[in-house]
Amino acid sequence: MPDSTAYPELAALEARGDVPELIGQVRAAVEADPAAAVADPVVQAWLARRWTALVVQRAAHDEQAVAIASRRAHRLDPLEAVARRFVTPLQSGAPWREQPAWGRRAISGTTVVLCPGLLGALMPMTAFASTAPLLEREFGVRVIVADSHPAAPCMANARDILRAVTRGEGFALDGTELRPGSVAPGDVVLIGYSKGTPDALTMIAEHPEAAGRVRAMVSWAGAAGGSYLADTAAPLLAHLEVDDFLTGTGGRVLRRFVPAKNLNRITRRADEFDVPGAIDDLRTDVRRRFLEDHRALLDDLGVPFLSVAGAVQVRDVPYFQALAALQVARHERLNDMQVTQAHTRVPVAASAHLGTLRAHHWDMAYDAFPKPLTMRSRRLSHPLPRTAALGATLALLAEVGLIN
Repeated sequence: MPDSTAYPELAALEARGDVPELIGQVRAAVEADPAAAVADPVVQAWLARRWTALVVQRAAHDEQAVAIASRRAHRLDPLEAVARRFVTPLQSGAPWREQPAWGRRAISGTTVVLCPGLLGALMPMTAFASTAPLLEREFGVRVIVADSHPAAPCMANARDILRAVTRGEGFALDGTELRPGSVAPGDVVLIGYSKGTPDALTMIAEHPEAAGRVRAMVSWAGAAGGSYLADTAAPLLAHLEVDDFLTGTGGRVLRRFVPAKNLNRITRRADEFDVPGAIDDLRTDVRRRFLEDHRALLDDLGVPFLSVAGAVQVRDVPYFQALAALQVARHERLNDMQVTQAHTRVPVAASAHLGTLRAHHWDMAYDAFPKPLTMRSRRLSHPLPRTAALGATLALLAEVGLIN
């Protein structure tokens, strides 16, 4: 047991198997001081074990996930098969057997603000397209998709996220534009996917007055520390003429593959395109400098940060992403093909890494790509049980009292 823990009794409760009392004491610690509790190493270890148990328990009820997991493990029961297929590395013991299921409760006092990644609105589908509506119905949360520009620097997108947090502006899950006041955000959980994480961190750092609304922030395959791919791409794109791209071949490709509602959302803000600036903000040295400059502020604000990473081998990514995955693998062997596991974490005191899922970067957020867009790759079916995994994250936040 770490000597620095303020909660030595928690380890004793887990050793005795008194999980309900353990959950209650963790909740009491979080409610008393969220940042101090999440910064504690014993609490961090418990959050990781509990999250893993909830992910596996929920995924074991997903017929598709069980079928995929059982293909090479047909002698294992659903819990064990799902754990081996989708969680990496496996927790010692089997917390999904030892721990109780989540006691379902509505958390309707909370708004989840999804912060999309780079080029998010330019993808052929929306991040969490099938997952978010299911979670909205199950948990009773309100979900707002921040109106972040798909290719703008972090500072610009921080203003879009601020409007979602403070005024309820953005988009509903069906694409309906939300005007100021149409949703009263209340308590907010920020979920930053990919570049959405540094965008959200920038919002918190630049607008600390809004941090009081943020009960927790989740880096979901987030590029908190940037991406080594951006280090290579930034010099190559430094002089990109966006107008020429949009009016030329690039624009024709977008009009063919991007859904009309997304394209309309983009073209109304065409003058805000700044691809070089967006890529530059993802450079690892830029993100490192940002985190060093704002570490004290982020600690003082007391917002708990949680992270979930993806990690696969190069053979598990689409063939046309293999070189990118190899480049990232020079720094961390198992990565999600765009971001290292280490870079998903927000390096502040109140930061807990919940776990790593066996999924590449797109699998962490997107449904299966339409067949015409797979370019004959078999790695775009995206089998990760995202609803189970993201739902487990919300369940954990509710269980320990980070959200009501």
